[in-house]
Amino acid sequence: MIKTMVSSDRLCHAFILCGERGVGKRTLGKYMAAQILCEGGTGLPCGKCKSCRMIKNDAHPDFMTAKASGKSGNYLADDLRAVISDANVAPNEGSRKIYFLPGIDKALPAAQNVLLKIVEEPPEHVCFIMTAESKDKILPTVLSRAIVLNIDVPSEEECLEALLSEGVGKNDADNAISIFGGNIGRCLEYLQDDEAKKLPQAVDEIMDCLISGDEYALLKSLSSLEKDRELCLDVLAALKTAIRDAAVQKLGGRLYSVCRDKAKALSGSVRKSALQQMYDDITSAETKINGNASPVLCLSDLCGRLSINR
Repeated sequence: MIKTMVSSDRLCHAFILCGERGVGKRTLGKYMAAQILCEGGTGLPCGKCKSCRMIKNDAHPDFMTAKASGKSGNYLADDLRAVISDANVAPNEGSRKIYFLPGIDKALPAAQNVLLKIVEEPPEHVCFIMTAESKDKILPTVLSRAIVLNIDVPSEEECLEALLSEGVGKNDADNAISIFGGNIGRCLEYLQDDEAKKLPQAVDEIMDCLISGDEYALLKSLSSLEKDRELCLDVLAALKTAIRDAAVQKLGGRLYSVCRDKAKALSGSVRKSALQQMYDDITSAETKINGNASPVLCLSDLCGRLSINR
């Protein structure tokens, strides 16, 4: 699609790459920038021209990544005002300027409204490439002015090939894939960072509590997340996927979570309606913590709700 747009000189001015963390949205965004800025103009990066080389080395003056200054890694209105101000300046090297905005779904509505002003009527030389884990957190007015590309998780076979090409041993690759499926980014993070191993361990522990119905153990597991807000939100997001998998298991669908075996076990012991309520309760807790509510209170409340739903 991008190749056709570039070769016919009918490039859309805004794209949103949507998919779960680690699926490769940043990698794809960088490749798209090379497609657009390559001096060959064919819509396929040659990898040899000056523009392609600069993009590969993160040194192209017309491919800029916006910086988020919010405490939670979210964009503030001033962050995006700086983008708008710069967008009116002509390109340095070629005919276009590309702004890469990772995690646009983390931007508060006020900041997204600032961006909307230029997405509605952008200069001809400007293109925006944005990423998001969830379209639900993006203003409908912003969504309607961009092409949304949903990025699926690679197959486990593709993931294995990618991990092996990165020098990962076969046994380590198989272990990571057994936890994260085909998500290449999450597998690499798990293999390279000891801190990343806390996530599957925490989700696995909570799922055991839900399967056994041990409310005290569940409260203890959730309470251990109170002091690490980032890990807490990651665990809640992964737990939602696991609960989703438990519901999908009842319908024979494809499972994606970091503890698929536990999701299958939970599916056999909990009603579908209860799983749906669990999912909604975790989403509610996640939203409150994202809104700076007390993690202690939110996790305690969530424990009670999950125990009752079971």
